[in-house]
Amino acid sequence: MGNNLKLIIARRFSSGGGTEDYPHRHEQGEFILVRRGILHGHAEHNAWVLQAGMAAWIPAGFEHWGEASKGVDLAALYLSAEQCRHFPPSVQLLLASPLMAALCERLITGRNGDLGPERTQCMTELLIEEIADAPATGLVLPLPQDPRLKRLTDVLMDDPSKRLTLTEWGRQVGASERTLIRLFQRETGLRFGEWYDRLLLTEAVKGLADGLGNERLAEMLGFASGDSFGHWFRRVAGCSPRGFSTNQVLNGAIS
Repeated sequence: MGNNLKLIIARRFSSGGGTEDYPHRHEQGEFILVRRGILHGHAEHNAWVLQAGMAAWIPAGFEHWGEASKGVDLAALYLSAEQCRHFPPSVQLLLASPLMAALCERLITGRNGDLGPERTQCMTELLIEEIADAPATGLVLPLPQDPRLKRLTDVLMDDPSKRLTLTEWGRQVGASERTLIRLFQRETGLRFGEWYDRLLLTEAVKGLADGLGNERLAEMLGFASGDSFGHWFRRVAGCSPRGFSTNQVLNGAIS
């Protein structure tokens, strides 16, 4: 294999919930493919949720950590600066193609040496091309740094059911509605409603993966009823909660 590539394909499994790892950084860029389960992750100024068939690209040097809300089976690939020079400089969530998943699976099973260095190199290079071409999803939740806005988002991330207008939030955090509108756009690239929909969707996806029904999710997320939650989910995800899939979320209103 080339000297500029550090390849570590690994299977990591957690049989229950809890923190997957403490906050840490890598010298290499890291590609994570979720093969089974749900992974709720953080990386510096972003949070996200990944389900089976999705992947994350984390550039070198980004502090990150993850929490498994359900049993998780992961494949991980670490790339040198040279190998990932054309990759995005920020965290990206990706939809894994069937070829990407198959290459990861074969590289995992080939760790016993049956592939040989040349085939491993060819398959790794093809996997890198697949990663570079994979479409990004809209499930990254950007996190602000302004203290006033951070107080607001921290409260909502702790309790997504808390429904206040921006004027009411402004009274709590010491900023006008106009200031909060400007800060949301500047620090997250999203309007408040768009950011809140992303937060709710990440929590809804986690709850659906854990087997929660519409009524329980409505209670957790501040909807008046299971029906109102279902209507909202169809609007933002493009499908019913029961029919949820990664492809449909990618085509939804917030992607």
